[in-house]
Amino acid sequence: MPPETRRELVVLFVTGLLFWTNITALLPTIPLYIRTLGATEAQIGIVMGAFAIGLLLTRPRLGKVADLRSRVLVLRIGVIVAIIAPLLYLAASSVTLLFFVRVFHGVSIAAFTTAYSTLVTDISPANRRGETIGYMSLVTPLALGFGPAMGSTISAQYGFPPLFICSTILGILSFGLALRVHEAPHVRAHRAPSCPS
Repeated sequence: MPPETRRELVVLFVTGLLFWTNITALLPTIPLYIRTLGATEAQIGIVMGAFAIGLLLTRPRLGKVADLRSRVLVLRIGVIVAIIAPLLYLAASSVTLLFFVRVFHGVSIAAFTTAYSTLVTDISPANRRGETIGYMSLVTPLALGFGPAMGSTISAQYGFPPLFICSTILGILSFGLALRVHEAPHVRAHRAPSCPS
């Protein structure tokens, strides 16, 4: 594998690891946070499930944007949403507002996963594509391995505001690396001139 390809994949991998840690740190804690606003068990389930609404409504359109304009643009959109959403959780003062924040937060997964998987496929050498995709897909289970524990520890010891701030910081770090991710030259070459990457 050429050194420049390896570097590109490493940057993308760490971008993904930071993004997924941002997401998974909130998994065990968001239901507890919703409860602090007086939500019932049923309402907690509804608010948690609202995440899927944003994901399902935007993923097809974001996939089209990734094809016609830029995979990297869509990747960065996903990270930006992941930066903003934790701060919106902190600002939400009702269960209803949290519902809409969850819908918005779902866009992060829709954008990031679409762009990440496509970028990995584009960048990977053809003769090692399956192997590379296998390695690059480890970002999610790795983040699941320590993200929830980290989030639970922070919220238990310091409260929810520091947790949401830490999540946002992880998103900012991910975005900093996302600025160094580039599309594969052959993808840029085949894209329409009117739709720059």
